[in-house]
Amino acid sequence: MRKKYLSALLFGALLFASAGTFTSCKDYDDDINNLSQRVDQIASDLADLETKVNALGCVESIEFSDGKLIVHTPNGDVSAAMPECTGIKEVKLEGNTLYVDGVEAGKVELGSGEEGQIPVITVKDGKLYVNDQLMDIEVGSNVVLVDNGDTCTITVDGQSVTLMKNAAQLTSIVIENLDEAQFTGVDGNEIVWDLATKATPNWAGEKGAVALNQLLIGQISTVNVQVTPADYDLGAQQLTLVDSRGNVAPVIVTAEANNRLMKSRAASANGSWTLSIAIDQTKVNEGNIEQAFLYDPQNPGEGQMAYSLCVNGKPYTTYDLSVGEVLETTKGKIYVSPNCLTFIDADGRKQDTDNKKIPVGTTELMFEVPELYDYYYTFEGTNKSLAEQYGITISEDGKSIIVPEGAEGVIINVTVHTMSVSGDVYPNAGDPATANTARLQIAGTEIEAQTLATTTHQVKPGDALKEIRVDFKTADGENVFSKFPAANREAARDLWNQFKVIEDNTQTNFLIASSMNSDKEEQLYSVTYYKADDTRWNGSVDDMLDLSYMKLTVAGNVASDARPGNYNLTFVVEDDNSVTTVSGNELIKVTIPVAITVPTFDELFTKDANWNEAKDTYTARIFIDDQAAKLRYTDAFASTGDFDVETSHINLTFNALDEYNNYPIFGGTEYVTDNSQAVATPISSDIELNKANVYNDDQNALEVDKLTGMHAYYNVFDGESQSSMGIWNWDEYQAVLQAFTIASGEFTTQIQTALHGIEVAYYIDNVEQTNVVMDLSGSIAPGRGDGSNSNKWNGLFFILNNNKFEVRATNFGSSAADKLDDTYTLYEAFGVPATQPRFNNVNVSFVDNNGGTFTWNMSDDCLQLSTGADATTVKITFKDATGIEYKKEVKVQQAR
Repeated sequence: MRKKYLSALLFGALLFASAGTFTSCKDYDDDINNLSQRVDQIASDLADLETKVNALGCVESIEFSDGKLIVHTPNGDVSAAMPECTGIKEVKLEGNTLYVDGVEAGKVELGSGEEGQIPVITVKDGKLYVNDQLMDIEVGSNVVLVDNGDTCTITVDGQSVTLMKNAAQLTSIVIENLDEAQFTGVDGNEIVWDLATKATPNWAGEKGAVALNQLLIGQISTVNVQVTPADYDLGAQQLTLVDSRGNVAPVIVTAEANNRLMKSRAASANGSWTLSIAIDQTKVNEGNIEQAFLYDPQNPGEGQMAYSLCVNGKPYTTYDLSVGEVLETTKGKIYVSPNCLTFIDADGRKQDTDNKKIPVGTTELMFEVPELYDYYYTFEGTNKSLAEQYGITISEDGKSIIVPEGAEGVIINVTVHTMSVSGDVYPNAGDPATANTARLQIAGTEIEAQTLATTTHQVKPGDALKEIRVDFKTADGENVFSKFPAANREAARDLWNQFKVIEDNTQTNFLIASSMNSDKEEQLYSVTYYKADDTRWNGSVDDMLDLSYMKLTVAGNVASDARPGNYNLTFVVEDDNSVTTVSGNELIKVTIPVAITVPTFDELFTKDANWNEAKDTYTARIFIDDQAAKLRYTDAFASTGDFDVETSHINLTFNALDEYNNYPIFGGTEYVTDNSQAVATPISSDIELNKANVYNDDQNALEVDKLTGMHAYYNVFDGESQSSMGIWNWDEYQAVLQAFTIASGEFTTQIQTALHGIEVAYYIDNVEQTNVVMDLSGSIAPGRGDGSNSNKWNGLFFILNNNKFEVRATNFGSSAADKLDDTYTLYEAFGVPATQPRFNNVNVSFVDNNGGTFTWNMSDDCLQLSTGADATTVKITFKDATGIEYKKEVKVQQAR
C-alpha cells in the first residue's frame, strides 16, 4: 500500500485561504526525511514571505501553482518557491470531511467555532491531526496553522509567520492630539544626547554594555494615534516616518496598544496606539544627530522636518509628526525623587508609587527623565531577603516588579540603577545599600465589600450644615458587621482608632472634603461612631455588633467642589501587625452609597394669586417710582412653611440664555433692558424697565408685554458664610453656592401698565348706567357713595382694580381727599393734552365730541361742560408718570 504524504505548508495554505481545493506535491513513497530536510528552507521562505507581504499590506488569497506558493495582496502578488512537485494531487475540505484524490481521508471536527472556521492543524511523529483528530495522511514534518481572526499564523518546526487577512485592512490613522505630535524629550523639551565619558562593560540594564565615547541618547516622548478599524494590529506592521519627498527618517518606530485612559473625550481608547521612536544609530552619529531631523540642515532656523506615519510603506497620517530639537548635554548621576516612579493602574490611569499601591501581578515601573539613558531595578540590602521571603522578583528586562499572591501588604524598597547620557552610573559599588532607593507598597488583600442601604442626605435651607448620618444596615435591615466572620470583627475592633472612611481618589464633588492620609488615600476625618442608644461607641469596651451608625461632620468641612449627586464611600478596617514591612490587608470593608440631594423649588415656595392656574405665568403691574416704570416680585412667592427660608433672598433671571452661567449669587439690582438679554436680580429689588425698549415709539402702549424664559432661584446654603462652610477661596465658595442653587420651572411675566384695566362708570342708586347723564346746563353729577343702602353709588366714577374713585373736584389735586386705587393722585388738564406728571401722579383731560372742554363747577363739585349742553360723548385721557396714555370714551345722555 502506498502511503500518501502531503506538504504541510501547502495544506496550511489551503486552509488559510478557506478555499475549496488546491493542488499538492507528488507522493513520497519512502523518503519522509526528504521533506524534513527542507524544513529549514521552508522556514526561511516563510520569513521572506512575511517581509514581502507586510510591505504590501494584507492577504487576499493564497494559491499553489507551478511549484510556487503565491500570496495575492491588494498591492500585488508575492511568491515563494517550493520544492518541485509532480504527480498532482487534489485535496478538498467539504464541510467537515477531508478528501485526498477524491477519497475520504477522515472527518474534521470544527470545534466550538462557527461552521467553516479554519481548524487547528498539527503534525506529530509524521502524522497529520486536525483539531487533535488523527488523519490517514503522513506528512513528515511539524506544522501548526491557527486562524486568529484578522491574522493567520503558520508554524513549521517552531518557525512561525503571521500574515494579515483581508478583513483587517487598515483604512485610516489619526493623530489623537496635534499639539502633542512631536517626539521630544520626556519633559517636552529637547531630546538630549552625550558621549559616554567612561566604559561600563558590566551594565546590567536592558541596553547592555556601554563603551567609552559611545553615543547615548536620552528618553523620548511618545505620540498617540487612533486607527480604523479599531481592531487593526498596528504593532505587527512595518512603521516608518517619511517626509513629503519620500525620505525615511533615521528612526525605528514601534507601536504599542495604549492602555492608558484618553486625555481627550474626542478619541476612543479602543484602537488607540502609542508610537515610540528610537534614533537609528546605524545612520545617525554624534556628528549629524542635531541636524538629522531639521527641515534644512544648513539653516536650523527653518525648524523641524514634517513627517507622515507610513504603514508598510504607505503614508496614512497628515504631515504633522516631527522629531523635536536634539541637544548635546552633560549629565552626572541621576537620583530618584518622590513621585518619580510611575505605573499604569488597572483603570488605565497613570499613578506614582508614592500615592498608589502596587497591585499583585507584573507592573512596569516607569522612570522618566530626559537625561536618562537606561535604568533597571534590583533589591539590595535587607530588601533581598524580604523579596525572597514573599517571592517578589524583578522582570528579565529589569523594569517591572512581579508580585505573587501572598505578598499583599508588603512594603519594600527597590534600588533604581540609573545611567545618564554621559554614562554616569548610580549607585556604584561601595555606595550604601540605601542609595537611590524608592519605597514601594504592595496593595493589601481585598475582601468582598458588604453594601449598606443608600443614605439619602438632603442639604436644606436653615439646616444646610447638618451632619450626615449613616446607619450600618444593609438593604435587608441587618447590621452590616454581622456579615463578617467573628475573627475579622474582633481584629477590627482592636484597631478601632484606625477606622477609615475613604473616597476613591477618582471621585470628585462629594459634599464633605477629604484629604490624603499616610496610605495615600482620600480620607474623611470628622467621623464619630454611635450605638443604637445614641451614646458614643468605644471599641475598647463595645463590640463591633454594637456599632449602629456614624455621623460625618459637614460644618466647616464642605468640599470646595461639592455638588449634589450619587456617591460611594468606603468604610474599611485594615490589619496592622506592628510589622513595618506588612500592613494594609482588609478585615472589614463596607460600601456606603450616599445620595446628596436638595429640595425642589416647589417644595420650598408657593405662588400667590397673581399667577395663572398653570402657575407658569406671573402677572406684574408696572408701578411708578417718580417717572420710572418698575416691576415688583416681593410677594410673588411665599414659603410653604416646611423649610426655614427667606423669600427675599430669591433671585430671578430674565430671558436667561443659560440657567446658571448668568446667575450672580450676590450683587445689586440689574435692569431688564430688552426682551433677549439675560439679566438677574434679587427678588427684594424692584426691577426697572427700560422704557425705550418696553414702551412703543409713541409711548402710549407696551411694545413688549412679556418677559420670557424666567426662573426663580434659591441657594440652599443661604446664610452660610465661607468660615461656616470651611471654603476659603472666594471663587470656590461662589461655585459651591451656585451648585446648590435650585431653580423653579421656566415661567413668563405678563406685564401690565400702571392703569391697566381702568374704567369709567356712571351710577344711579348703585345701578351702573349705559351712558353718562348730563343736565341741561352741561353738568355731570359727581361720584358719591359707598354702595350701602344709606349711601348708594351715584354719579361719575373711575374704577381701577375694583376700587372706585369719585370723580369730583375735591378729589383732584395735591389736597385730594382720595387717590385712584389708593395710589395715584389725579390732576386735571382741562383744555390741553394731558402732560406727563411725576411721582405717583396721573393727569386727566376731559373733552367732548366737539372739542369742547370741561371745568369744575366748584359749587356742585362736578364737571361742567363750558360750551353748551349738546355733547354726545365725553373723551377722557389719563397719562401716568411713566408717559403711558389711556383713552376712554363714554356716551352722554341729556337729562330731560
